[in-house]
Amino acid sequence: MNKTLESPMVVSVLNRLLQTLCRSLALYAEEIKPWSLAGREPVWTAIGRLAADSRMYSQRVADAIVEHRGQPTPGPYPLEFAAFNDLGLEFFLREIIVHLKRDQTVIGEYAAELTPTPAVRSLAEETYGNLRGHLELLKTIAAELNL
Repeated sequence: MNKTLESPMVVSVLNRLLQTLCRSLALYAEEIKPWSLAGREPVWTAIGRLAADSRMYSQRVADAIVEHRGQPTPGPYPLEFAAFNDLGLEFFLREIIVHLKRDQTVIGEYAAELTPTPAVRSLAEETYGNLRGHLELLKTIAAELNL
């Protein structure tokens, strides 16, 4: 496939990846700062690291979109997130785990769609692996807190 024909497809997939990364529930939680009990610093630390990695990968994906002559369009947070505004951190942790599992599946699908373009596919695969590590850490923390 030539570069001119593949770019719109690549940009479309990368924009979906961008939205998944920069409109995640973890980033939303970090922005609204849900209420939490004292002693939940490990949860905040883990969410903060996930959010930092999400921002870093979002920037890399946005750069790849521009390289393929596209316009990064992250879109808004899902409206369903607003329903979580008055809930505590422990609830957010459980929901972030659920959303990360879904996001990981979706990112794996994006990587498969990007097979014809190895450089951006490797970026999607790297993002997938990174999310897997964060997911395991958050699941461990949730188990330690009996959530």
